Amino acid sequence: MALGRIRAEALFWPAVRAKAARPRAVALSREALAAARAAFPDADIAVRPDLAAVDPERLEAVFASPGAGAEDEAPALVWATLVWATLGGIATPGRPAPDAAALLAGAEGVSPWTGEPLTLAEAVDAQALLRARAMAARGPLRLVGMTRWKRRCLAPFLTGPDGPPVAARSGAGRGAVLWGGGAAAHDAALRVEDGFLRSVGLGLRHTPPLSLTIRAGAPHFDATAPNAFDATVAEADFTPGLLARAARLRAAVAALGVTKYNLGGDEALPDRADREAVLVPGQVATDASIRLGAGAVRTDLALLEAARARFPDAFLLYKPHPDVATGLRAGAAAPEAVARLADATVVRADMAACLAWCDRVATITSLTGFEALLRCRAVTCFGRPFYAGWGLTDDADPPPRARRLTLDELVAAALILHPVYVDPATRLPCPPEIAVAALARQRATARRPTARAVRLWRDVVSWTLNRF
Repeated sequence: MALGRIRAEALFWPAVRAKAARPRAVALSREALAAARAAFPDADIAVRPDLAAVDPERLEAVFASPGAGAEDEAPALVWATLVWATLGGIATPGRPAPDAAALLAGAEGVSPWTGEPLTLAEAVDAQALLRARAMAARGPLRLVGMTRWKRRCLAPFLTGPDGPPVAARSGAGRGAVLWGGGAAAHDAALRVEDGFLRSVGLGLRHTPPLSLTIRAGAPHFDATAPNAFDATVAEADFTPGLLARAARLRAAVAALGVTKYNLGGDEALPDRADREAVLVPGQVATDASIRLGAGAVRTDLALLEAARARFPDAFLLYKPHPDVATGLRAGAAAPEAVARLADATVVRADMAACLAWCDRVATITSLTGFEALLRCRAVTCFGRPFYAGWGLTDDADPPPRARRLTLDELVAAALILHPVYVDPATRLPCPPEIAVAALARQRATARRPTARAVRLWRDVVSWTLNRF
């Protein structure tokens, strides 16, 4: 099983560069070329000591020079190439080939993120993820119109066999990468948005992300036309194994209290007095998700009015958006107007605690609605977020969907298939499970006094960068 997957997905070979050669045979040095020509007189033979410059799709043989210490052919490279070729079913004439099954039977998997032992299947999964991310970043890709900070954030997500992405002042089409707006839905350019489990801290505070969505087409919050998330759902193969993984991931997110920004907070939550508890998360009125996903309800006050009309006897808890509450974005609702509609307001309460407190979330398009679904809370949507319309939410203005999704199908699409993650310790692409564990550790560390000092310094730097 493992050997078949290794060969089918070319996991035995280094991730190849863009426009790599596709020969029938490769010689690791000029010295090995004569042997290659003798065996393949009419073949397309490439001389490549760097195997990332060779695509193994048509490859039948790899030739190494008879002398194991040739100047351009180190013994370690010869042995590694011999192993790779053996696992790929590619001949290595003149060299005794190891047995592929025996190689795998004696292999010991090690996690590239934690250093912990892995089973063979887990090790193959890890190799597949790292190779897929590297292959997706061939180019190199061009980061269009981005600040130096954003380029630094994107580098570990988009470094491939051609090297890290490069800066560009302008550009579009294939190979271009744009952060946020600027790419039309039909453009082949990749568009970057925050992932759904982003960081411990706000992006506007210049906290680097652990998760991003990097996709061509309209972003997940654009409800005006089919978007990239819709495409992920349409292309997904929701196997039993994937759904079981999604259920485990959902349970881990809930148990660890992980949210998008993981801001924490110690503000006490009010007594709901046996009434239905409805959390009303605020949003930024000028945000693209409101512009492209909201209908008649477009502001926090309008949301509170709609929630009060729909749930007249409920206890409404209003929590303004952290970007607005911290003054980083404009649009704060008037306190006296909020007081007429909400039973209470919290600003510094932990979002995970708020989700545990409530029975329902009432939202326009906030990601808090998705976070509530992860915790099996009821959700009412007055806009058209990516998680609405699948049969899991109470929708005032349901978006058109061609199918229904189970909760774990939605989780698989939103947390496993659609975004990409980077481990903050190794800066390597990683699976969501590694990212969730890292966020939980960072949350715990963020409560230490030294971490608060670092956060204060970052806030000062961020304030300066946001204003000058």
